[in-house]
Amino acid sequence: MSDIQTKLGEGLNLLQGSLQQGKQKLQIAQEISQLKKSLQEAIDQRANLMIKIGEHVYKMLRVSSLHDDTLAEMAQPLLDLDKQIYQIQQSLEKLNKTTATGNACSNCGSPVSENDRFCGSCGFKVESMNSVDHEERIQCGTCSATVPSTAQFCGCCGVKI
Repeated sequence: MSDIQTKLGEGLNLLQGSLQQGKQKLQIAQEISQLKKSLQEAIDQRANLMIKIGEHVYKMLRVSSLHDDTLAEMAQPLLDLDKQIYQIQQSLEKLNKTTATGNACSNCGSPVSENDRFCGSCGFKVESMNSVDHEERIQCGTCSATVPSTAQFCGCCGVKI
């Protein structure tokens, strides 16, 4: 009888030890998971800050408030992409205007009638299609986009005209 109690006691001790080890492994796994989550959050915050800094430096380069040849060279592909994006947006806008049934607001693209003086969606003053098409245009010195001669800033790159 004593032999059975001894074996049963040893078995229970082994079971208790295994449960304790499992509990410790679970705690370690939870700590690892929390640390990985904290690490990913820190990496994401860092990436967002780097993006903000990069965007700020890029804007400074574009408006010529920062002069650095290396940065300017690195930013040139971004300027090229900005030009491409602007041209595609202009093409889409033209296609939307030609396919729309009636006139569209030049600011937001919402439909407007010929009798409207202001856009019902954004409040922008509605210009007749003829005056927009015959408006004198100039070329931006930075990105070569054509902008209205009355514009103060380039619609493509944002540089003061």
